[in-house]
Amino acid sequence: MSLLVCHAILGMGGFFVLLGIVFFISNKREKNKYYEDILLTERDVKEAITHQPERSWLNAFKIGAIICFIIGCGLLIAAGILWLKGFCV
Repeated sequence: MSLLVCHAILGMGGFFVLLGIVFFISNKREKNKYYEDILLTERDVKEAITHQPERSWLNAFKIGAIICFIIGCGLLIAAGILWLKGFCV
């Protein structure tokens, strides 16, 4: 396995970790925007305070962030092990 392949795996791992961080930040921003932009009726004020009923689509970026972060960490660990064991020459 060439050194270029190990660098590609490291690059993909770093990309996925950064993408996970971006998704996590986007999730927080989207949730805050949703709860700030809802109409201020009595029902909506209750929803803004208690966050009930739970809106599952507001957690979509968070789930994507967790998946990207796990994949990225796995790729970084795999590339590091390959590099330290001497498979990348």
